[in-house]
Amino acid sequence: MKKWLKENIFVKDMFIYILIAALIFYIPTWILFISGILTGDEYLFGFSAAYILIWAGPFTPTIPIIFAIAVFLKQLVKKYKRKEEWFYETISRFTYSYLR
Repeated sequence: MKKWLKENIFVKDMFIYILIAALIFYIPTWILFISGILTGDEYLFGFSAAYILIWAGPFTPTIPIIFAIAVFLKQLVKKYKRKEEWFYETISRFTYSYLR
């Protein structure tokens, strides 16, 4: 388990994925906060703060959920890059053989 964490989570390029995952995890807070600013409703600020306080409490799986979202995003990006590379490689082979 420690080896997997060191190889997949605690690497330099994972930082941006974890940051994006944290932003995604707290989207309800941002929506409630911005809605509270726009409407002037104080209850929305309260709900926003309550969401943060509930998930910041002990015995909540906040960090594992954020890591799971980050790993999912990393796998999506890796899959997209592989498909993109395959597409460009196929196009270049076709055009090269066609031009001969």
